[in-house]
Amino acid sequence: MKKCYFITGTDTGVGKTIATAVLARTFPHCGVCKPIQTGYPQDQDLLFVQKQAGLKTAQIYNPLHFTKPLAPQQAAREDKLPPINTRKLVKNILDFCAQFEVSFIEGAGGLYVPISEKYFMLDLLKDLKAETILVCRASLGTINHALLSIAALRQKRVKIKGLIFNQTAPPDISAPENPQIIQKISGLPVLGIFPYQKKLNLTKLFVSVSEVKCAVGQ
Repeated sequence: MKKCYFITGTDTGVGKTIATAVLARTFPHCGVCKPIQTGYPQDQDLLFVQKQAGLKTAQIYNPLHFTKPLAPQQAAREDKLPPINTRKLVKNILDFCAQFEVSFIEGAGGLYVPISEKYFMLDLLKDLKAETILVCRASLGTINHALLSIAALRQKRVKIKGLIFNQTAPPDISAPENPQIIQKISGLPVLGIFPYQKKLNLTKLFVSVSEVKCAVGQ
């Protein structure tokens, strides 16, 4: 049975691309989709994942790219393009993912990033019927951000596979305990905790194939 996972985050810059690379490396025949890229050269996040995970070009897909580093709705407007056709976007993503036994879809920003008027990243996630992996910071403030995101997902009846914590800054006094607190309150499993690195070295973040496959239910 084909499996599709949507990698979302509590905010922008929490490490969704890093988490996607770690997951994709475990499944060498997977597909990886970045539905909307804004601000960076086209496919930058996907090319990073492709290089780190050793994927072929046919295994990555970016249907929409905008030049300004803005939320998709704003970015489309700034590029003087029509509003995003969300039905077409959903179909294109599903058609791509149908080619693979396992697919990972990396969102942009957090759940309430607007894609078009009254249509948010959360709505795209819901329409794709994908299981969600929520990437969170480990530092102070993450409890509130994570629990609000979990509540929003549950309100939409989205299945949450689990949580990944990424230490984006040197750990503060709260970081060691935050993942366990969120796990206890939410009842969700922690799939991984990525330590802070002054200089990013993804090789040190990659856990064993058996651990990742167990975490995502393979």
